[in-house]
Formats: sequence, structure tokens, C-alpha cells
Amino acid sequence: MIIWSLLLFAASGLANIVLLGQNGPPRLKYSVVQGYFKQSNLATNDRKYDALRDSFGLADPSPHRWYRFRQNIHALNVNAPEGVRYVVLYLARHGQGYHNVAEKFFGQEAWECYWAMQGTNGTSTWGPDAKLSPQGHSEVARTSKAWISEVPYGVPLPESHHVSPLSRSLSTLVETWKPVALNPPRPVCHELLRETLSLHYGDKRSKASYLREAYPQVEFPIEEDDPLWNFHRESETGRNNRIKYVLDEILNNDLNTYIAMTSHSGVINSTLVALGHRPYAVQTAGVLPVVVKVERDPEWRGEVLWRKKEPWEVPRVEERSVCPGYEPVQVSGRYVNGMGVWPYS
Repeated sequence: MIIWSLLLFAASGLANIVLLGQNGPPRLKYSVVQGYFKQSNLATNDRKYDALRDSFGLADPSPHRWYRFRQNIHALNVNAPEGVRYVVLYLARHGQGYHNVAEKFFGQEAWECYWAMQGTNGTSTWGPDAKLSPQGHSEVARTSKAWISEVPYGVPLPESHHVSPLSRSLSTLVETWKPVALNPPRPVCHELLRETLSLHYGDKRSKASYLREAYPQVEFPIEEDDPLWNFHRESETGRNNRIKYVLDEILNNDLNTYIAMTSHSGVINSTLVALGHRPYAVQTAGVLPVVVKVERDPEWRGEVLWRKKEPWEVPRVEERSVCPGYEPVQVSGRYVNGMGVWPYS
């Protein structure tokens, strides 16, 4: 096993926690520092490029690549003006889950119109809280080996971890890092760091008590029951606002330089929007590193970017079809399926 670097992790302790008021975290401004990773280059084909076989996409191919990278990031921070810092985000996607298998089996239309609101077809189970499939576990093992292979070259391991509350992401995080690290920093679960909010049963999280028992390595500052499932289908704009909100929350509080976030394709897509990064499809169990310039947003005047709807604002559950010709399902109010245009934010 390889000892996890704990340098600078103490910097994110209680003394540096930013107290959040009713308006949420202070809004931050992000921009991508180009030239370090191939994925930020538009010439890189995200459907074909396998970053796990290429030092996670680091542009420098030399044997001293990661040492040079660390020196460059250190220099950026040493020379940064007041109020500016540079971080490296490792954006990790969970391995294949049973819900991914089911969607492929049924097809997108049947999935969005009926099966996503179910938990099983009697043969396979994907809800609630879809777990990793056997292929998903294999994918995660491959990612873990990719990290191990880069350690001799000085790859900077994450100094802190943030993770979705859904089991497939939690299992991905634990299985990725257990073979790599002896004493890793304790990951923190974030309720908002989750897939598009909807009635997809595979996206309904487990009770917090179950998660604490199943993943004792992780800190769970969350409610016992899932407060966000049984919701309107979240729009892309709504998801972008939610992820920007939680990203601001994380980076206002976590003062480390190398930060890992293990979540979902939708979360990563919205994170890239917030960062100003080109669209990039991260495959299951993939990792997308991004060098980010972080600064306070000078235009922020205390506006709330995102808030959860109160219970009385969410229409009651009813049984009806969400697509013509499909069997009725239990849905909330005027729920719209993922095949069409959803008007809710």
C-alpha cells in the first residue's frame, strides 16, 4: 500500500471553515487554466480518448511529468494576487451501475417513460439507490490501478474528497482509493452533489443510517431520509445552478489544492459549465483533472443561486402516464420525462 500524502490537509480544518449565512456560500468565479491536460483541448475526442492509459491526460509525457506539474501549480499559487488561488479538481464518475445496464437493455425511451420510475423488472434491481454492476466494479479496479501506476512518477494524490450520497459513487470512491492509500483524508458526502433530480428510482438515496454503516470511512452530514427525491424533473439550468451552489460551498470551505469529487455524469457536466471548461463526456469510472483559477465573484451581491423547494411547493404524487402509450407510473405533479423539454428549474 502507498501512504497517502496528508500535506496541507490540516489547512481545511475548522479554523478555516467559512460560515455560511442564509444566502448560502459566497459566490466564486472560476476559469480553466489551459495547457496542462489534453481533455481541455477541443482536438481531444472524448468518445475515443482513454486518459487512464495516458497519465490521466497530462500533456507532459516526460518521466518527471508530475513533479513538474506540482512545481507549476505551486508557482501559480505563490505568485497569485490576493483573493486568487489555483486548485486541481479530479472529477471522477462512478462505475457502471445497474441502472446504466437497465437503460441500455430497455432503450432510452422505455427507460425514461416507464422503467426508470420502477426499481426492478423481476430479474435485475436498480432502485432504490442503484448499486455498481460487476462491470462497474471492474471499471473502478482499473481506475485504481491507473492511480497506482502514476504514483512512482509523483502524481499528486487528492488532499480531500467530496462525494455524492448515492451508493454507486460512494462505492466507487472507496474501491478506487482503498488499494492506493493507507490513511486517506475522511471523505465528506454532500446531499447536493448528486445526479439530476427526478423520480428515477435508482437516484433515490438510501437512509443515512444505512450509508454510515456501509461506508464508515465517509462523513455524512445529511438527513436520515432523502429530502430531494420525489421531485419535478430538474432542468439543465436548475442542475447547473445547484452544482454551482455546492461547488462554491466546497471551495469556500476546502482550502486544499488537490481536491477530488466523485459523482455522476450530470454533476460533472454542470461542473464543467461552472468552470468554463469545454463539454467533455467522462465515461463510467473515468477521471477528468482540471486546473482551475478560483476567485471571489466581484458581481455577487448576496443573491441565492439555488434553494430546495419547500414541501408545500411540490405537488402531490399521482398515478399517470408520462409518455403516450406507456403504463401509468407514480409521479409528482406535472412531472415531465427526460425525453422532452422540461419547464421546471
